[in-house]
Amino acid sequence: MKRDSLRLSPHQSIETGRDWNGRYFIAYSGSASMFFRDTKDLRRFMKLPAGIPSRASFDSWIASLAATDAERTNAAADGLSAEHVATGFGPECHGIDATDPNHNTRTVI
Repeated sequence: MKRDSLRLSPHQSIETGRDWNGRYFIAYSGSASMFFRDTKDLRRFMKLPAGIPSRASFDSWIASLAATDAERTNAAADGLSAEHVATGFGPECHGIDATDPNHNTRTVI
């Protein structure tokens, strides 16, 4: 999957993506780069004070990412049991219904 990015200045940029542990950020500022999971630590590393245009674009970008993640979570949860959403494995994962060709097939070893 392609990572999203935000370019704040020629010397500051942020890339983000998702993995099994959630959203991550890779921030580049000056001659350093850091890996983050928390947006507060990311904002602190980027040294973005309130009231400047870069901070406003950063905050709106983070809000849009949060909205996208929430929408993805809600879409994935539709039609699934609470157990499946919580643990990743519910009764619908191992049930074979009557339309499955292997419904009444015995295993021959």
